[in-house]
Amino acid sequence: MPQTQSSQYVITGKAQEGFVQQTRVRAASAVVLAKSWVAAGHADVQIVDPLGTTLHPDGYRHAIKSGLKSYR
Repeated sequence: MPQTQSSQYVITGKAQEGFVQQTRVRAASAVVLAKSWVAAGHADVQIVDPLGTTLHPDGYRHAIKSGLKSYR
């Protein structure tokens, strides 16, 4: 079944070049991308899940490990 825009995780941040945004289907992939942006010096990096909840990458990783977020 094809994924719709609403079933994706949206990762946003501020780079020196300006606003950046990408989507991922899996929560774990979203966390990996977000953490790489933080390591690269991007500011205000956030992940928005398909339900509209916004978390910082470390908060999202903690939620996944705690079983509060399911991911594929």
